[in-house]
Amino acid sequence: MAWIQMPDRSVWGYGRFGRRDGKPVLVHHGLIGGATLGPAWAPLGETLGLEWIVVARPGYGRTPPRRMNRVADWPGMLAPVLHALGVSGRFDAVGISAGAPYAYALAAAMPERVGRVCILSGVPFIGAAGVLAAYPVEAQAAYARYATSDERALRAEFRTFCEGIAASLDDNEQLSAALAPILANDTAGPAREARLQAHDWGFRREAITSPVDVWHSKADDMVPYVAAKRSADGLPNAVWHVQAEPSHLASERTLADMAGILASSGISVRGFR
Repeated sequence: MAWIQMPDRSVWGYGRFGRRDGKPVLVHHGLIGGATLGPAWAPLGETLGLEWIVVARPGYGRTPPRRMNRVADWPGMLAPVLHALGVSGRFDAVGISAGAPYAYALAAAMPERVGRVCILSGVPFIGAAGVLAAYPVEAQAAYARYATSDERALRAEFRTFCEGIAASLDDNEQLSAALAPILANDTAGPAREARLQAHDWGFRREAITSPVDVWHSKADDMVPYVAAKRSADGLPNAVWHVQAEPSHLASERTLADMAGILASSGISVRGFR
């Protein structure tokens, strides 16, 4: 994974996959992630003319922890990084699981730049009517805890969570590579994600006018299908896709469908965006 230092001396880790001169698509990783992608992504980008750009959020990968007060802070933080990476015009955005709020934030804040948004098993708008009520009671209690716990308590909770995942891994190199810097940063990333999800995101669904495609499995065991559907129903311009494969992870078929939609929507050529 590469990194870039900005004029304000902040450091950001990032990765670029697929066709280097292709249509730029900014991918937002999940709760356990970083600036890497699974093996299916790069070939899809090469074949369909897409460049996947992943910027590790604070506390992930090579991006040090940094304070964020709400999800809506993300576009202002990211804009100069995108410019430094050569993405100065239009782009599409993908949100994976806990990365969904940040993809939505870009669309709400930058309607003139974000062409299309794709959400894979995404965290829904927790504050929207009826969404949190669709979660199991234990998950509702967890969100209440995220909203009221201090930073130390949240880090301790997610340290235990991440250490448990790390102990159960066999040979998942990608997940191991993501967990190492998360734990080295004392789980500042996941703790912040949980806190921000549980509070007002700083923008409303109605502000997202970009076309949005949402994929979700009915058997998703992390983000309830009904919660995700209720959230998507409040978006002005969304298309709902049911993932046949019973997993919270996006299947290869879902990735291929998404890449096809992104490749066929609009024209974006480097230097003429």
